[in-house]
Amino acid sequence: MVVSRKVVRQKMLQVAILTKIDRESLRIDTDRVRESLRVIRANVSRDPLMLSYLAWWGRIVDGNDIEELRAVVARDDETGNDMRNLSPLWVLFTEDERLQFLEKFWSQWSARP
Repeated sequence: MVVSRKVVRQKMLQVAILTKIDRESLRIDTDRVRESLRVIRANVSRDPLMLSYLAWWGRIVDGNDIEELRAVVARDDETGNDMRNLSPLWVLFTEDERLQFLEKFWSQWSARP
């Protein structure tokens, strides 16, 4: 099975964010994450499946449910891919962390056979 660059990048990004959450004992039920989710909601199609994923993210964020976040990050299916694409958690990275992540991603992606 061929996995797209976007799928790999999103999974790596969510793993990196989860690592930061664990390392720094961050909460995800913050105003900043909620605002990120609100913006995503405003810009995503009204497709019932996408709305259900956004509701799922709302429950994860509101409940500060790190175990459910782990389950989403670990999924290797279309649902996991869609959920990671809709993640509001990118706001937990600073600009420097985001740039470091992108450098690491591109270095690993270019080294692939």
